[in-house]
Amino acid sequence: MTEESRSIAFLGLGNLGRAIAKRLKEVFKDNIVLYIWSRDIARAEAFASEVGGIIIRKKFPDVNIVFTCLFDSSAVESVMPMIPKEKKIIVDMTTNLPEKAVEFQNLVEGEGGKYIECPVVGSVIPASQGKLTLLVCGDEDAYKRIKELLDAIASKIFYFGNKVPFASKMKLVNNLVLGVFMAGIAEAIAVGEKLGIPPEISLDVLSAGAGRSQILEAKKEKILNLDFSPHFSTSLIRKDLQYLLKTLRISKDTFLFSLAERLYNSAQKNGLSQLDFSSIYLLYKELLKNQ
Repeated sequence: MTEESRSIAFLGLGNLGRAIAKRLKEVFKDNIVLYIWSRDIARAEAFASEVGGIIIRKKFPDVNIVFTCLFDSSAVESVMPMIPKEKKIIVDMTTNLPEKAVEFQNLVEGEGGKYIECPVVGSVIPASQGKLTLLVCGDEDAYKRIKELLDAIASKIFYFGNKVPFASKMKLVNNLVLGVFMAGIAEAIAVGEKLGIPPEISLDVLSAGAGRSQILEAKKEKILNLDFSPHFSTSLIRKDLQYLLKTLRISKDTFLFSLAERLYNSAQKNGLSQLDFSSIYLLYKELLKNQ
């Protein structure tokens, strides 16, 4: 481990952020000093007790590497002023609006730092196992300097060169498939129930047929057990689909993902925003109830 990697700051302790930060501490143990920050101080204190992290309170620590893993671009924008950027590498794992990723790179590098765009494919379970996929853009030397940290949390890294916001665009394309496919699976199971087919039978057949996929395998137990504790929330997939709509500037009535965005928006309005996005199944059940 390089000297500059021995102390890092990690900003953002949502479901994914906690899993990534914990994985880093588990892999590097006492070889790494982990400073943490969250708007929710109770969450930060609980996490610090669990992993041995040091809470950032007022003065920002003297570290060379800073990770951000936040809800959206507005959240990144709000924390940027607290980070002294000169000679630092900012590794932004947030799924950003692409135009904002460009702004963040210009801001960081204008103040003497390096910005690494690094959105994450995968959620809590692969993060805890070091099996995420990372999409990376930014200065090649800075990327090489943090790669040992990225290798601890990822089984696959795509480095696209210094081409911000390519990684953010690719992440939105990935989540187009994620959102549309999850909606398709949920609808199929709910329609099956309406036709008198138990969910467990639909899931078995789909797993052996047209629905066979990583997303079905990852979410079938949640649907069977009605356990929608969040790994990736409804509010997050909705936000990502909205970012894609905004980036493309297209008609909302044209594409599958625009319909999916409206469905997840409806799910959010019906109280499912903080549940796992597979909870869209509950929305379909409700929609079909009186049909």
